[in-house]
Amino acid sequence: MAPRLLTRLEGALTRAIPLNPIQSWLTQAVASISFDDIPFSAARVGAPILERAEIQGTFYVCGGHTGETFENRAQHEAHDLLALHQAGHEIACHTFAHPLVTKLSNTARDQDRQANANFIRDTLGDVMMTSFAYPYGAVSLAAKAYYARQFFTCRGVYRGLNTGRIDFAELRAIGIERRQHDIGQVRDRVAEAKERNAWIIFFTHDVGPDPSDYGCTPQNLEDVITTLKDAGIETLPVKAAAAKVMFG
Repeated sequence: MAPRLLTRLEGALTRAIPLNPIQSWLTQAVASISFDDIPFSAARVGAPILERAEIQGTFYVCGGHTGETFENRAQHEAHDLLALHQAGHEIACHTFAHPLVTKLSNTARDQDRQANANFIRDTLGDVMMTSFAYPYGAVSLAAKAYYARQFFTCRGVYRGLNTGRIDFAELRAIGIERRQHDIGQVRDRVAEAKERNAWIIFFTHDVGPDPSDYGCTPQNLEDVITTLKDAGIETLPVKAAAAKVMFG
């Protein structure tokens, strides 16, 4: 069997087995906007867009990328993380070194997770990351089981809404990415979320006039925010939205 087919089958099996199912108590839809890796532009362009709209987001950080370049994009600096934290945004975990976590042993996962926790403590003080996002969106049953034990929520990249019995070990999300962004589809998904009292999570990477395939333009991000506001959907950081899911 071809490796690519095996990977798809493993992903489908992993999604089909909820390892941390939570019954949603939402009586109205809620949204979250998140940024993976925290490229320089996410902190310097994306965060101010949220703040002007009086929204706080979730920023999934790889401490090993701080002050570095990753995939030809300049990443955040330590002072960017401090500014995000002080503005009330959630600082969350995206591993320390951005490995393919499906290929790691639990010992290696422990070492990487602790490295990121130590980095955040040294940078921000007494901040505990309770939300996690899988690098590359890669998930296996073993990786999912490990991170579900370590974090309140784990977010993937499989497209969809979170409603009914929600798997906090692999939250579904919708990319705001140049390679696939369609504001018409976003509006349809937001309307569906409102109708179903769902939790809709958006994610992107860099934000700029010429984004990567996995990033978005400022207008893309503003359009998503406007769509959510027009629908009357509250937008919260992932950990706050998760608490609302659990307790109503």
